[in-house]
Parts: sequence; structure tokens; C-alpha cells
Amino acid sequence: MLGSPTFRLEPPRLRLAEEDTAERHATWFELYFDLVFAAAFAELATGLARDPSAAGFARYAGLFVLVQWAWAGFTYYANRFDTDDLIYRLAKAGAAAAVAVSAIEIPRVMAGAGGSAVFAGSYVVVRSLLVALYVRARAHVAGEARRFVDVLLTAFSVTTGMWLLSVFVPPPYRFVLWGAAFVLDIGVLPGAWSILKGPRTVVSHITERFGTFFIVVLGQSVAAVVAAVAGFEFGVDSWVVAAACFVIALCLWWIYFDLADTSVVGRGRLGLVYLYGHIPLFPGVVAFGAGTKLAITHAGDAGLTTGTRWAFAGGIAAFALSLAVIHLGAEWTSTRDRAFLGRLALVVLLCTLAALGGGIDAVLFVLVVAIAVIGQLLLEAFTFPTGAASILQPPEAPLERLG
Repeated sequence: MLGSPTFRLEPPRLRLAEEDTAERHATWFELYFDLVFAAAFAELATGLARDPSAAGFARYAGLFVLVQWAWAGFTYYANRFDTDDLIYRLAKAGAAAAVAVSAIEIPRVMAGAGGSAVFAGSYVVVRSLLVALYVRARAHVAGEARRFVDVLLTAFSVTTGMWLLSVFVPPPYRFVLWGAAFVLDIGVLPGAWSILKGPRTVVSHITERFGTFFIVVLGQSVAAVVAAVAGFEFGVDSWVVAAACFVIALCLWWIYFDLADTSVVGRGRLGLVYLYGHIPLFPGVVAFGAGTKLAITHAGDAGLTTGTRWAFAGGIAAFALSLAVIHLGAEWTSTRDRAFLGRLALVVLLCTLAALGGGIDAVLFVLVVAIAVIGQLLLEAFTFPTGAASILQPPEAPLERLG
């Protein structure tokens, strides 16, 4: 280790040994990094609220997944190789600046008014810095750690090249390249993770990073709604909708942190279920925030528009479906689990309301959704306390299974 404590240089190492995996927390710099992404998500939510059409949803979902994937790339690198030294901080600061540039261009891309070339260029910078960090890590690790890095380096270099090429390719082929690069990134991970014979991740760190990011995403949604309706003349209907939406947000927090089973994270390559399961979860929560703003401002209407219903109820459905998928990978699980079945039932109900609820009064629509979410919270809270082992059978059976 060289330099002063704040400007030190410390070579990367694979941090999956027993002394590293016991209990590890996010660094202050990681939390700072998250806030830059909150700015990008705020722009995405604003764009969706302005244009909740099918095209608007497509742009929103595509951009959100790509921005979120950039966050995940640095999160998993930090989980395995971060030494929080000067070089790592500077690389990550450069990535944060590039994400900020992406956020600036998001309104134009969401409106279909250009900006995608600049977005792609900034994404190239983000990806290139991540590749550079892996190149540095490769120089300081050996054995399976180096083989693991080699696979990721090869794949990430190719996909970064695809992003660079997309800068010079006109739409819609530019977007095709983005999608292909994302699919290749996802597809290479199972093979790469299988190279590591011991733990694939530091579980305590990953669950905390996703948890703090969920707080950032949920908090950003609430803050965006407050900012959007500030100065709005509230009537009784608007206050009822706003109160119901606040309760729903609280229930989402409660379910995620107290009742979602995260044991899949430590189950080797199956831990990818946790990563993949969050891909629709975060955009779902932010879409719910955009839908909340629209529901409040149109609370006096006879019914909510299709776009508002899908942003509001569909966003919550994406959250519930994601947790159901993660639940299936839990250490003790069953498709007969009450929590799992309840989440699926909630998804079906919310999607039905979004698709067919145009004739329902706006206030009633929101209240029905709120009652359904509260019901799911109560179902999970009073489910047998062994978590994912709480299946629809006599209480003693899960105990036998655990024994």
C-alpha cells in the first residue's frame, strides 16, 4: 500500500476469501456514486410522466435498463475487487461524470428528439472505465480469478466496441446494437461465474448495495412526485390519492426489506437470479412514482388514462413479479409458498386493472391498488416465519424440511 490514507494506491485482489465475506458494507463513495444514477432516473420518470404512451414506455424501459446495468457493472466489480484506492476512485468518478452526461441527454432521447448519439458516447466512457478497472485487476490476480477476469474482459471489450460503433450508426440500428450488447453482457455471466469455485460474491455487500440502491430509487420517486405537484391545488380527491400512494410506497419498502428472501445471493451461480430479478424491479418502482404524479393530478377524473394505469399499477406489478422470481431461487422455496403465490396473484390483479380499469373512478382505482398491496404485506407478514419455506401445508412440515 502506497501513499497517504486518502490518496493511497492498493492493488486489486479477489475479495472472496473468508475474512472478506463475513461482513462487509458499502463505502461512502459507493453511496455517492448511486446519487448520480438517481438524477438519471429522475429524468426518466419525468419523461414517462410526460409521455406514458407505448412508445414512451418502450424508451423508458430500454434506457432505464441500460443505465441500471452500468450501475450493476461497477457494483459487482467493487464487490470482488474494490480496494477503494485513488485509481479506483478516479475511474469511478469519471464514470459518474459520464452518467451525468447521459442524464442530461435523457429528456431528448425520451422525447424522440435526438440525443442518442451523445448518450451512446457517454455510455462508451462508462464501459471503457469499467474495462480499464478489469485490466488493472487482471495484472494483480492469478488462477481462477484471472480466468474469470479474462472472460469478462473479452465480453465487455466486445460490447463496449458495439456501443462505440453505435455512435456512428443511425437509428433504429443504433438501438439494435444497444440491445445486442446488453444481451451479450447478460449471456456471458453464467459461464464467467462458473469459473469461480468458491463464493461468487460477498453476500453482505451485494445485499446492502441493492438495498441502498432501492432506497435511492424509491426515495427519488417520492421526491419527484413532491416536486412535480408542488404548488398544485389539492382537492379532497387529490389528498386521498396522495395518502394512498404514500401508504403503497411504505408497503413496498416494508416488503422489500423485511419480507423478501435474499438467500439466493449466496447460492453460487444461482445468485444471478438476484441480479436478473432486479432488472424489472427498479424501473417498476420509478414507473410507480411517475404514475403517482399522474394519478394525483388527475384524481378528479372519471377514470385514469391507459398510460397512467400501466405506470401506476404496472410499476407495482413489475416490483411484485421481480420479488416472486427472486423468491423461487431462495434456499428454502416452493411454488406453493403463500408469499410467492400472493405476489403472482397481485401481479395478475394489477395487470388486469391496468388493462381493463379505464372505467373505474380514479380515486377508487388507487384505493383498490392500495388495499391489494396492503393485503400482500399482511399475507407475507403473517406467513410462517421460516420465510420461503412457508408453504401451503401444515405448519410442522416446513420444520421437518429444515431439520
